[in-house]
Amino acid sequence: MVNSMEYAVGIDVGTTNCKVVLCKLPTCDVVHLEKFSSPKIADDTYVDFDVHGLKHQLACALTACADVAAGVPIRFVSIASVGESGVLVYPDGSHDGSSIAWFDKRGKEYADAMHEEGLASAFYGVTGIPAHPNYGLFKLLWMRDHGSKLEDATWLPLGDFVAWWLCGEKAQDESLASRTFALDISSGEPARQILDRYGLPAELFPHLQESGTPRGAVRPEISRRTGLPAGCQVCVAGHDHMAGSVACGLDPAGEMLNSTGTSEGILTLNEQPILTQESFENRLSNGRYVRGGLFSYYASLPTAGFALEWIAGLMGIDEDTFFDVLPIEMHRRYLAGEFDGRELIYVPHLRGSGPPRRNPAAQGCLYGFHDGTTRDDVFFSATLGLAFELKNLYAHMLGGEGRAVAKVIGPSIKSPLWMQLKADVLGVEVRACRVRESVARGAVMLAAGKAGYQIKPEFESTVYTCDAKRHEYYGQLFRERFLPVEDAIAALEG
Repeated sequence: MVNSMEYAVGIDVGTTNCKVVLCKLPTCDVVHLEKFSSPKIADDTYVDFDVHGLKHQLACALTACADVAAGVPIRFVSIASVGESGVLVYPDGSHDGSSIAWFDKRGKEYADAMHEEGLASAFYGVTGIPAHPNYGLFKLLWMRDHGSKLEDATWLPLGDFVAWWLCGEKAQDESLASRTFALDISSGEPARQILDRYGLPAELFPHLQESGTPRGAVRPEISRRTGLPAGCQVCVAGHDHMAGSVACGLDPAGEMLNSTGTSEGILTLNEQPILTQESFENRLSNGRYVRGGLFSYYASLPTAGFALEWIAGLMGIDEDTFFDVLPIEMHRRYLAGEFDGRELIYVPHLRGSGPPRRNPAAQGCLYGFHDGTTRDDVFFSATLGLAFELKNLYAHMLGGEGRAVAKVIGPSIKSPLWMQLKADVLGVEVRACRVRESVARGAVMLAAGKAGYQIKPEFESTVYTCDAKRHEYYGQLFRERFLPVEDAIAALEG
C-alpha cells in the first residue's frame, strides 16, 4: 500500500518563467510553488538561457520544496521544458554555460539553405518537422561554425540537461528528441542521412528514454545541497506543451489542446505521424508523444501572451489593470456589441510568424486606426488578432474542423474576452481548464502514472460556446480584412 503522505516535485523550465511545484501523491495536487524568471543572457542580437543561473535558481527552489516537505518522502522529481533549446555536455563533466533560446534566429542560414537545396521536403518525411532555425540541428551547426567543439560532446535538450545535472544520467526524452531535427520520428533512431549530410556524429545525441520513466536517483551532491532524499528519482516528462496536455486529460478523439503562455500552440494526437506534402507546406510539426503509441501533431505561434503584454506596455497599462480589470470589463462590452465595426487588424508577428507561412523575420502590423481610435479599441483588436492568427493555424492544420472541443491551459484562461473570442472565431467549444501550474503538475502526473499511481485529472473549467452570429461576422472579417492584410505584409517582406 502506498503511503498517503508522499510528495513529488514537478519542474517547468519555460521561456519566461520557471516553476517548481511540490505535489502531494497520489492526487498530484500542488501544495507549494516556487517561481522565478528564466535566467537569460541577452544583447541586441542574441538571447541565451543562462545555464549556470538556471542551476542555481533550481537548486534554491528544490531546497524550498524539501523544506516544506519537512521530512515527508519526496519520491521523484519530474521535468518538462521548452522544446528546442539544448546544452553541450563534455566527457569531463563540464558543460556550456549558455543555451541558445528556442526563438533566437541563429541557424537561420542553414535552415534556409536546406529549403533552397530542395532537401527540406525529403527531410520532413524523416523528422516530421519543417526545417526552421528553432530546432536543435540548426543551432548546433551555427555553434560548430562559430567555435564550439562538438567532438565527444553530448547534446542534451534543456529538460534532459536538468535531469543530467540532478542525477548524472545522459538520455533524450522522446518528445524533446523530436524537436532536434536529428531523429527519425517513425523508427526512433538517429536520422543518419541528415547527420551524415551535415557531418554530425550520431553519438552527439544520447539514447532515447520513454517520457516519465526514472533516469536514476539524485546525486549525493544534489541531495546534500537541496535536502532531496538520497533515493529521490529523476524523470523527464518532455516537451512542456505535451506535459500540459496530461494535466487536462486530453482525449485523442475529438479534442485539441490550446496551450498558451508567451507563445501558444495547437496539439492533437494521432496513431501515426502525418508526413504529407500538404503538412510540410503548411509547416506543421509531428512528434513522439509523452505517452507511448501516440504521435503529437503540433504547431505553435511565436507570440501570444507576449503580444498582449507588449501592447499593454506600449500604452502604459499597469499590470493589475491588464490582468484583472480590462479582460473582464471588455468581455462584457464585447458581448454587448460595443466593438462591432471598431475592429483594427492586428497581425501579431513580433517574433516572426508561425505556420502556415513560417518566417522568423516576419514583422507585425496594426492596421486601420484613425483619430477616433481608443485605447480599448487597440487592446480589443490585439486580442482579436491573436484569435485570427490561431484560426489561420487551425484552418491549415485541421481544415477548420475535426475537433469539437478546444481545451485551453495557461495564462490566457484568465481572460474571458480572449476565451470567448477563441470560441466565436474558431467555431468550437472552448474549455478553460483551471489546472494550477499545468505543465509542472502534468510532469508529476505523467511520472506518477508510470510509477504505478492511479492518476485521474481533476480540475475546474469554464465553458465558452460559439455564438453563431458572431462566428459568421468574424469569419467574414477574417477573410476580407485579416487575411488580405497578412498576405500584403508577406508580399512586402518577400
